[in-house]
Amino acid sequence: MTVSVLICTCNRAARLARTLDYFVNLKPVGYTADLVVVDNRSTDETAQAVRDAASRASIPIAYAYEPQQGKSFALNHGLRLATGDVLALTDDDVTPAPEWLDRIVDAFRGSDITFVGGKVLPLWEKEPTADLLTRRGQDIWGPLALVDYGDAPFDYTLDGAGQRLPVGANLAFRRAIVERIGGWRPDLGKVDNTLISGEDHEIFLRLKRADAYRGVYRPDVVVYHDVPASRLTPRYFRRWFFAWGQTAGLMLDDLYGFVNRADVPHVAGVPRFLYRQFAAQILQWCRTWTMHDPLERWVEQLYTIRFVGLIWERWQLWLRQPARRLFERRALTEATPAP
Repeated sequence: MTVSVLICTCNRAARLARTLDYFVNLKPVGYTADLVVVDNRSTDETAQAVRDAASRASIPIAYAYEPQQGKSFALNHGLRLATGDVLALTDDDVTPAPEWLDRIVDAFRGSDITFVGGKVLPLWEKEPTADLLTRRGQDIWGPLALVDYGDAPFDYTLDGAGQRLPVGANLAFRRAIVERIGGWRPDLGKVDNTLISGEDHEIFLRLKRADAYRGVYRPDVVVYHDVPASRLTPRYFRRWFFAWGQTAGLMLDDLYGFVNRADVPHVAGVPRFLYRQFAAQILQWCRTWTMHDPLERWVEQLYTIRFVGLIWERWQLWLRQPARRLFERRALTEATPAP
């Protein structure tokens, strides 16, 4: 089996060098590996950091430059260069556990799975509050890019609320499957300082449509992710959840693919049923003010902010598309019963 590891990076040369140390010391047994580092318009010493690592490593380490800003552009560039049977993704601020790549290979070997994910555990710059480490606190770990679904393996599903998915800091695919469905969607994923993401979630939805959604969570596939103190602030959490809502706005047709847009009345670019859900979420948040549970109040506030981001993004798209506004007015008129 062959594995290509892909890291996309931008202006984190010093931290990237620490991540690359893992691959400098990597000595695969029973498989071959290579690393592709895609530099997404860095202005620091990223290229030199990769060259230094390549000169010391026993596996091939390739450097590529992607001039189009955006994580999905960088991922697709790396996909074009990758040659391994397995494409393993991690980040430039991650420290893989010693047997990380070995365990990924074990998961794929002898199985028909198309992807595998594992734990993303924290390396805290500053200790978090105790409630963030509770089970309920883990429901808002999204801004921290952490994953810990326990110590038992399970098959991933995409059905129902509360679904559990891997994140790009610790995720591996069969490369041929990702190529078959067209790689990553370029309008999703972080660009410059934005927090819009969704590139991994969206690719899972396409795997589902292609009848290729066969993934497993392996608790022994572990990486450690830096969590800077700046990510623990209320302001960052609010920004992230607003951006998560914007991402949902961009992915609306994917997330609600079972809904025929022509049959659903829209108001200012937003399906009318989402306004009802937004109102219900506001009510849920208001109810927490009668409870003596600051964490629950905080969680529901963040979920409300997510709805604000979703509706805001849909409004922006609607304002930029006059033809769609005409279509939606007609649909709303037809759906409104005559007096």
